[in-house]
Amino acid sequence: MTGPDFLNITGPPQWMTGGVCAQVDPDLWFPEKGGSTQQAKALCARCPVRPECLAYALAHDERFGVWGGASERDRRRMKRTTTRPQGVLVRAPDPRTGVIRQLATTLSDPEIAMRLGCSSRTVLRIRTAGGIPPAHPSRRRWDAA
Repeated sequence: MTGPDFLNITGPPQWMTGGVCAQVDPDLWFPEKGGSTQQAKALCARCPVRPECLAYALAHDERFGVWGGASERDRRRMKRTTTRPQGVLVRAPDPRTGVIRQLATTLSDPEIAMRLGCSSRTVLRIRTAGGIPPAHPSRRRWDAA
């Protein structure tokens, strides 16, 4: 496992180079107000780094453009609270749950945290709330000693 790239901290994350977005006109991802996002979302649907892109946008509160197949409005809906039938306000499930579910099949919590730009504790919290088992129990921090 490698640590964060402190020498290139202002550069984009490594996964971005593998995205479909790197191969098309940047204006496609940032339509004018009221413009259609359908073409961008269609390209995102076949992008190999879509989960990482969406997780990045949610973790960094990207407010403009299409990221990971989701428009600004889509991402706001993902973060919005929902109401249960009893009228009790609850926080919507963490939008990173799906990404963590995919990554947890092969990566440890610290590795997932590095990819998503959050702490291992956040990954553990989301994983526990979503009922997601760890991929490699022997690689957990407390078992390494």
